[in-house]
Amino acid sequence: MGKKMNFLAIALLMLSADAWAQEHVGALKSVSGDVQIKRGDSFVEAHSGLQLMNSDLLITRTKGYAGVIFTDGTTVTIGPDTEFNINSYTFEPGTEKYDFSMYLKKGSAVYNSGKIGKLSPGSVKLSTPRATVGIRGTRFILKVE
Repeated sequence: MGKKMNFLAIALLMLSADAWAQEHVGALKSVSGDVQIKRGDSFVEAHSGLQLMNSDLLITRTKGYAGVIFTDGTTVTIGPDTEFNINSYTFEPGTEKYDFSMYLKKGSAVYNSGKIGKLSPGSVKLSTPRATVGIRGTRFILKVE
């Protein structure tokens, strides 16, 4: 009976650790000026090292900048007066599950592709109010007014 309980406890710990790890999709590498993270109905104080999650909305004001690094190594730099939403992000190379959907409502962003862009370029999509961009493992600047 003891071995079964130990096995069950270890299995539960592994599952909960995996679920927790999937919540975090990246982190703020740098923050300058007025930057906020809207998470659900509340706001989280933006600071370097803050873990980001699916559905987070990054908001910069007039002199705000934020540098984001995702778990696959993709980087996004967000400029002033920007609203950037992480719609969905999945990076699971072991099971070949990839998804990276972003929405730039307004402002500017510099995108530099990581492993997702190389392993599954069709999985990366950046949408704006007027267009959707399919990304093919590259670097570009996007501005939405």
